[in-house]
Amino acid sequence: MTEGYRPNIKGVIFDKDGTLYNYSQVWGPVVKDYVDTILKTFSVRNEKKARQEIFEIIGVDNRGNHYPDGLLFNHDKIARIFFRILNFCIRNTINPFKLWTILKPMLNGQSAKLIFKLRSMDFTYLTDLFRELSEKGIIIGLVTNDITSNTKAFLDISKTDQYVRFLRTKESNCKRKPHTESIKQFEALYGLKSDEICIVGDSIVDMEYAKASHAGYIVAVMTGYGKRDTLERYADVIYDDIKDLVSDPVLFPERH
Repeated sequence: MTEGYRPNIKGVIFDKDGTLYNYSQVWGPVVKDYVDTILKTFSVRNEKKARQEIFEIIGVDNRGNHYPDGLLFNHDKIARIFFRILNFCIRNTINPFKLWTILKPMLNGQSAKLIFKLRSMDFTYLTDLFRELSEKGIIIGLVTNDITSNTKAFLDISKTDQYVRFLRTKESNCKRKPHTESIKQFEALYGLKSDEICIVGDSIVDMEYAKASHAGYIVAVMTGYGKRDTLERYADVIYDDIKDLVSDPVLFPERH
């Protein structure tokens, strides 16, 4: 965005995981439960080392650390992840198919543990943000590489489903991010120009998606697994949390 220029934003497309909620806050306890289950199910030589390796294979640990090569961030690279699991199993004399059975619900985004964790959280901040944007006439979209059922479950839990007018998931009839097909559909559906759209995300994929679509305003948040020095190459502004968006001078100029 050119310095001194303030775009007239009429639509906002949000990512979901790591953007609308803190990825580590949600997934950390869930992943810990999975790791505890694995270690109770199988006997391993060095439990401390094995625990850390499983965290890295999954992609998140219970201390808030992210491992970009983990399965949570590479749903489209199942073969590569499976070979990492196979290697781990061989070294620890574990049945890889039994271990895969334990992890599969997480990979498919159908973890009951995840839904339970989300239901325990307060999403008032998100409901308020979406309501305020909608009252301003801003069209809200959600584009995620997660599955549809998981996404709709989150929208229901967070009570934001009534505000999201455009939804695209990995199962929608369009190419996945960072391909711009979904944002072109958003533009066509609501008669918007690219410079009237704001993209909010947490990852390099979201940033590449925004840049390739020539979005008028790009917002990054630090609640996912993106690194600040990487995100700032693309984003017009970076916030620590999605909650900070309510004071954004572009989306809420009347507050400045």
